[in-house]
Amino acid sequence: MPKKFNFKLESVLKFRTDKVSQAKDSLNQAVKIRLEKEADIRNTEMMKSQLGTVTINKIKAGDLQIKNNHIAFLETEILKLEEEKKQILEIENLRRIKLTNAMKDEKVIEKLKEKQYSNYMEEQRCNENKFLDEVALQRVRKS
Repeated sequence: MPKKFNFKLESVLKFRTDKVSQAKDSLNQAVKIRLEKEADIRNTEMMKSQLGTVTINKIKAGDLQIKNNHIAFLETEILKLEEEKKQILEIENLRRIKLTNAMKDEKVIEKLKEKQYSNYMEEQRCNENKFLDEVALQRVRKS
């Protein structure tokens, strides 16, 4: 019975695979936060545009001032959200780089495993051929 293929670095491969999945989760979390910020920006812009389009024939000066202050507040809020979005994009890019590096490290170990497995299979074929040659020689000697 031929020996079973045993990859000595299986624990390293498992560790690197776990590292890749953690990096994916981390990136997905950053993407989720960015999408939420973009939705907040869209909602704030929509509120601002709705305030700008509402017109009333008779409006008090105080109410008009409140409306203008609210629009100004929404504009500063949009700028603040845009800045937060930029920071989140930077974090997202860093996490994307981390994921890429983790995937490269995992791929190196996987390639090594594939190479060792192909060497193992070649060795098994050679051993099988030697065994069959030996059986054939013994049959020829008996004849």
